[in-house]
Amino acid sequence: FAKHPKTWKCYLALTRDGRPIKMQRTIFSECFYAMAFSELAISTGHDEYRVEALSMMDKIIYWVREDPTDLLFGYPPMAGEPEVNPLNVPMMILCLVDQMETMDTELSERYAEIAEWSVNQIRAHIQRNGTVILENVDQEGRELPGSSGRVMVPAGWFLLNYAIKNGRPELADTAINKFMIKPFEYGWDKEHGGLFYFLDADGLSPVQLEWNMKLWWTHNEAMIAFLMAYQHTGRLEILKKFEQVFDYVYAKHVDRKYGEWFGYLNRDGTVCMDFKGGPWKGIYYYHNMCHYITA
Repeated sequence: FAKHPKTWKCYLALTRDGRPIKMQRTIFSECFYAMAFSELAISTGHDEYRVEALSMMDKIIYWVREDPTDLLFGYPPMAGEPEVNPLNVPMMILCLVDQMETMDTELSERYAEIAEWSVNQIRAHIQRNGTVILENVDQEGRELPGSSGRVMVPAGWFLLNYAIKNGRPELADTAINKFMIKPFEYGWDKEHGGLFYFLDADGLSPVQLEWNMKLWWTHNEAMIAFLMAYQHTGRLEILKKFEQVFDYVYAKHVDRKYGEWFGYLNRDGTVCMDFKGGPWKGIYYYHNMCHYITA
């Protein structure tokens, strides 16, 4: 990883000799930076890694809750850009809180407020009387107009993990039934198998050109989610959903000749892009899936 010395923004891509190429207007490179240093602190016991992880965590919370100027590279938002509460931000904050607490259990109180804020932000994405999870809502938790307000690409295991660790059965039920099972039912491609990348809540064509592709990380997250939910509930129907995704993944995504996964498939499950790594495909989801398979 490499970060900007003043803003702490992390570069998404570097040249072989370490020169920056690309930087995102999001928090996610920085989130993985914080996770990496927290794991270094755990594995080495070196306090400087712990300090680095916590410093980046504080910076991320500042960007999300107070001032996103650094995320926008100093430029103001576009005049017509709505203020949006995207689902991926509070989900990722919950993941970071869990990571920091794994590094140091005494940090629970420090991050209790931001964790609860994240839970409330996530719940706002349950829309249309609980029938859909929308990726984007406005700051007051209302559905946004247009295609961006109808897009569905949910993930629920961060929420379930938080609910289990904090002894909140009602929240765990919400995570399983609203954020996992229901989206799986409308997100599974009944003709070719696999999970669509994006869907429109009104059944219209999503504007994302890759909407009907089958991506590695969505299936990986689904397996993590269903394994976690099965461990928590013991419900066999949830295990069967895991098996359904597992069978698809190992039939379509896995390269049986050379190993690893193909990340990007066409709708019919044929390989679209045959590279195994890139700026958007790393080891993060594999690590989490292996943890729950072996647990």
